[in-house]
Amino acid sequence: MNIKRLSKTFITFVASLAVCLLAGYIGWYPALPSMPIWYGSLIKPIFSPPAWVFPQVWIISFALMGIVLFLILQHGIGDSDVTMALLLFGLQLIFAIAWAYTFFGIHSVFFAFMFMIAYWAALACTVIQVFRFSTYGGLLLIPYFLWVCYLAWINYGIMALNNLAFKI
Repeated sequence: MNIKRLSKTFITFVASLAVCLLAGYIGWYPALPSMPIWYGSLIKPIFSPPAWVFPQVWIISFALMGIVLFLILQHGIGDSDVTMALLLFGLQLIFAIAWAYTFFGIHSVFFAFMFMIAYWAALACTVIQVFRFSTYGGLLLIPYFLWVCYLAWINYGIMALNNLAFKI
C-alpha cells in the first residue's frame, strides 16, 4: 500500500469517526445540563441505568458507528448494496440524534418513543444491509442494536410508569 492510499484511508477513518462522534454530540449536548435531575426524577423500569451510564455508552456506540461508516465507505459507494447501507446508516443516525434530543433535551417521552420506533427499524435495516457486504461491520453494529433495543424498553417503561403516553 503506497503512502497516498494509506493517507486517504487514514483520512477516511478519522472523518468517519468525526462524523459519528459529532452527531452524538449534537444529539446529546442540549440534554446534558438537565439530564441527571430530570432523568433522576422519573419512575423507571427495573434495571434502568443511572444517568451517568448514558454518555459513556453513547460515546462507545458512536465510535463503533464511526468504524462501521468507515467499513461501508471502504467497500465503494458505486455498489448498490453499499449505497443502500450508507443511506440507511444516515437515516438511523438522524433518528439517533432526534431520539436523544427529544427524550433528554425537551423531555417529550412520547414523541421520543415514536422516534425510537423509527430509529429501531432503520437500525435493524442497516444491520441487515451492512451484513450483505461486511461481516465485521454487521458484527460491530450488534452491540449498538442491542443497546437501542434496551433503550426502547426503557423509553416505553418510563412512558407507561410516568403516565406520559400522550403528553408533549
